[in-house]
Amino acid sequence: MEESKTGRSRMVPMNSLVRNVLTELATARKRLGDPREAVFADAPPRPEGFFPRAVKQARTALAGAGQDPAQLDGYMWHANRHTWASRLTMAGVDPRTIMALGGWSNTGMLARYSHLTPGHLQAAVEKLAPAVILAELARN
Repeated sequence: MEESKTGRSRMVPMNSLVRNVLTELATARKRLGDPREAVFADAPPRPEGFFPRAVKQARTALAGAGQDPAQLDGYMWHANRHTWASRLTMAGVDPRTIMALGGWSNTGMLARYSHLTPGHLQAAVEKLAPAVILAELARN
């Protein structure tokens, strides 16, 4: 197991969707019984090898959908870590769990990586609307 920047190794669990996709890919291999055969046969070993190609494909897909591909200007592999932490946060996963999954030992790192979308913030304040209406009706 490769060590992280902190010098400690850790395991990150995968969800059932990822597990199913990987299982499906694994069963499509040519030599099913050979554990040395890679699941992603022609994948470069490091993100620097495949990420630019993935961004180029995403740009093409955005343009094909009538959206501005320039929104990917400057997008780096590391930004996926911010997206991951943000989505877990907005899904209501508790901070200690996200910190454990992200390998962070303090809440400052969690705050640096997780961001709330305007829509998430709007939905949060909308939760007060029924309570305000009910309180007003109770007063009358």
